[in-house]
Amino acid sequence: MISFGFWNLIIVILVALVLKNNWRLDEEKAAWKNSLFLKSSVMQRLIQFFNQPIVNFIVQACVVLVVTRFLCYTGWLVYFLNQPDPPLWDFKWYYVASKLAHQHLSPFNSEIFNQSFCTITKVCGFIPPFVYPPNVIPLIWFLAYFSINTAFTIWVVMHILAIGLALWGANILLESKSLALRTICTISVVLIYGVVRDLQVGNVAIFIAVLILWMFIWARKHQDIPAGVCLGLALCKPTLAALFVLYFLFKRRFYLVFVSVVTVTSLAFLGLALTGNSLTQFLSDASHGFSLWQNDPSVSPYISISRLDLMVVGPRLLPNTPFFAKLFSNLIVLIVVGFAGWYWYLQQSITDWSKNMYLAEMVLVCCLSIGINYSQETSSVMLIPAVIFLLNDLLYQIRHCKFSRRRMSIWLAGVCCLAVQTAVIHGWLIGSLANRWNVKAGELPYIMKVTIFALPSYAVLGITLSILVLAISSLRQKQVMKFEPLN
Repeated sequence: MISFGFWNLIIVILVALVLKNNWRLDEEKAAWKNSLFLKSSVMQRLIQFFNQPIVNFIVQACVVLVVTRFLCYTGWLVYFLNQPDPPLWDFKWYYVASKLAHQHLSPFNSEIFNQSFCTITKVCGFIPPFVYPPNVIPLIWFLAYFSINTAFTIWVVMHILAIGLALWGANILLESKSLALRTICTISVVLIYGVVRDLQVGNVAIFIAVLILWMFIWARKHQDIPAGVCLGLALCKPTLAALFVLYFLFKRRFYLVFVSVVTVTSLAFLGLALTGNSLTQFLSDASHGFSLWQNDPSVSPYISISRLDLMVVGPRLLPNTPFFAKLFSNLIVLIVVGFAGWYWYLQQSITDWSKNMYLAEMVLVCCLSIGINYSQETSSVMLIPAVIFLLNDLLYQIRHCKFSRRRMSIWLAGVCCLAVQTAVIHGWLIGSLANRWNVKAGELPYIMKVTIFALPSYAVLGITLSILVLAISSLRQKQVMKFEPLN
């Protein structure tokens, strides 16, 4: 029998050949020939270093092995889908909620949900309540038509399709047709931990990220109806999408907002009707369920290691003074929002308060959506636009600008912060270290709470600030180039 190692070697060789055929700069090679950025002494030394045979081979080997690792997830998925019982993760919450809706019962009532969860999944005890808004019910209604295993298979296939749509959208927004840069963009997007983690737990974050991505693509083309529908659907998880409603109001895209409000309102009332709820009953159940949900260890800002929002920074630094801890986190959020508002004002004043969409604005809203609200590791899929922005920014510098150490340092800081949100650091490092302590009991040492286990939150802050600085400096560069173009 041929061993798995043999097939793994075949996969590695095939990946290497595919990457070699797609690693072409195409028209970028001619465009970069006279680049002042690449002609700088620093970049020349860097290019010479990477052109050394041994360094070039190591880089290529690392890229091939990374891509091969993702292909090996195919085997993991086959194993995943053939388990006798689907994993006890987020998918089961949606499945139970759908089953209850088919019985005209309310999944928002924590007692009813807990009992049904025990009956359907055979997992009993304290179960975190279902705290989604009613507009999510019509979107997951179809799950209850199938057995739990069949529904799980469909759910996983939908995630794979969503990842494909995310990669397609990312390549549309990339400002280069080069196969090499598109390959880099695709690999970089898939490296984000939330992309794989969302597939593992069966959350809806990847669907929200895809809807937001395509909402921006259509809004940029002034196709307000499909963009508004995408935003309305994305509001089934309001913590990730609600800020975009405010953003479009500021941009005076009122028709787009109107379409999104009609969409989400229709879904909400349909969800209430399907679950036999009135609005007042839902608000009462949701309030009770939310208070129970806040007591779950995975939610607590003091002991949770899966949260990556900025609201956990204060409680981890100042665990014994809740008032000052909350004040400190709110101060960080206020400063970041203030800088983002300043950038938006500068952008709009330069463009005469245009209704056009700009990628930097969208990226900042995505970063704020996971930074100022409760968000967990699956929510890092919202950083996909940040990957595109950093690649586009580098392309712009290479094509049009001289090399700047300060600007490149800020760009590299953003890249390093994004690297924290990969499976290597956020998944492997933090996950393996967490197994040494009883995290749910709050046994993590203080120094670990404020360093290693706070890295994802610090990274979100770093990404947001680096993108803000790059976006503001780009405005000034473009103003200068408009009147004094470089030779």
